[in-house]
Amino acid sequence: MKSLVSLVTILALLAGPAWAAATAQAPDAATPPAATDGGSGANDTGDTPPPAAAPVPDPFLAEMLQTCRDGASGDKGTFQRLESAGWNLSVDGDTQTPFYQAFNGEKDYDGVGTVDITYSQEVYPTLTEGYCSLSIETAQREIGIADLQKRPELKGDFRHTNDGIASTWQDTSATSKTFIQVDQHAGTLYFILDVTTLMEKPAADIPFVQPLAPDDSTMDGPNSDTPDDSTNASD
Repeated sequence: MKSLVSLVTILALLAGPAWAAATAQAPDAATPPAATDGGSGANDTGDTPPPAAAPVPDPFLAEMLQTCRDGASGDKGTFQRLESAGWNLSVDGDTQTPFYQAFNGEKDYDGVGTVDITYSQEVYPTLTEGYCSLSIETAQREIGIADLQKRPELKGDFRHTNDGIASTWQDTSATSKTFIQVDQHAGTLYFILDVTTLMEKPAADIPFVQPLAPDDSTMDGPNSDTPDDSTNASD
């Protein structure tokens, strides 16, 4: 061993300083490389934990379906009921006519997210269309859309797709024709529930809601039972 060390030293001197420095810094083959700091577990891999699963049954879905059906019902008391339930609503005055009325608003739900609502009624001589859409841009958990498969009054199609869940339904028990679509995206958890209701009743039976004027707080508001005859006549 001593003679081998002497031989290495002699070769180093003959080869010059560069070879000697490289020889001195080379790691011992028997010594394992130093462990790198890989972090403190699975959270350092960049993986996002899966979203929380929906409860079974999901009370949020049941409330959204009831709310949107009310929005699409064409009923005169819908605005007041939704306001009383905590929805922050406004009348879309830009599109308001005697034959079309639209509303929008939002409501926060703990553990789920902020829900945006749009609902409207559109009337024709013998037919009224009620429409409502509820959506969450990025839900905080999965929504229990599968619950709809257990409702005997609904007939439709429920599918798992590459993008998430898609479903379409018709309420066969209602006297009016009611159609429902409910989807949720797998990646962003975007959620949407739409209800369309077709009713055979004339335009005269549809309530017209006059929005408040910006400078007149005494004008008939969304909760008033008195239509604005002057506005209707001008349209």
